[in-house]
Amino acid sequence: MITLEDFDTYPDFPIEGILFYDIAPILASPERFREACIDLMPPRDAQVDIVAGVDARGFIFAPVVAQTLGVGMTMVRKKGKLPGELLEADATIEYGASELVINPNGIAGRHVLVIDDILATGGTARAVAEMLEKAGAASVRFSFLMEIGDLPGREALASYEVASVVVI
Repeated sequence: MITLEDFDTYPDFPIEGILFYDIAPILASPERFREACIDLMPPRDAQVDIVAGVDARGFIFAPVVAQTLGVGMTMVRKKGKLPGELLEADATIEYGASELVINPNGIAGRHVLVIDDILATGGTARAVAEMLEKAGAASVRFSFLMEIGDLPGREALASYEVASVVVI
């Protein structure tokens, strides 16, 4: 089981007042990485048809989870990183804003598991959920490696199933 001790921390990164939790130690260890991917898996009774990995650190875990579940994967990218007809959303995050996009093809009627590294304010996750619903997803659920419990992320996702491996 992944714990808080598995992360390195960097105060005042990327801006003053933010404590950055680095997943590099988890990625450097095959055993810890495997445990993280297992910990991010949905409950056995959860219906998942596709996994959505969120740019950028969600991309690391999402393909492994998707392969383990035997389902495909889609990417939620920062604007300007995907071609074609896309859905867009603005996300307000703990230390700024971000524009996100997703290709809506293959989402309609599917049950989506969204994988990301950290749940903080919920701005990114909420924007992702709105794009997936606009694309016609049958359901959206979330799995995060870490959740900052003092921030309103879980409240922003109150109408979704949310799992977090580590809550601080």
